[in-house]
Amino acid sequence: MVSLLAATAAHAETQMSEAQLDALLTGNTVYVATPNGTAPVFYGADGRAAANLPEGPELRGTWSLKEGSYCVDWENGPKNSCTKVVKTPSGLAMFDLASGDPRGTVERIIPGNAEEL
Repeated sequence: MVSLLAATAAHAETQMSEAQLDALLTGNTVYVATPNGTAPVFYGADGRAAANLPEGPELRGTWSLKEGSYCVDWENGPKNSCTKVVKTPSGLAMFDLASGDPRGTVERIIPGNAEEL
């Protein structure tokens, strides 16, 4: 019984692969719920990224996939900001790759640049 519970817990959370991240992000606007509100983030097929943070400025930069995560070099913000996305029983959670700190959860995904970022 204990091994069954351990196996169930192990499968409850799974880090997304690069192929899954590519399908999830490329060409889409991802709405990320953060403690300060919702942040729409656009991930262009051309490698362009843009975000509207609820508590701050609009960010612009470039993004790429990197070893099971995605990284953004913001022109007016952090450089090499890498995030892993984990599938959980309640949805998709995002974590800072370096620190492990939570960044937010995915509320919804809209094809294209829904916010014209």
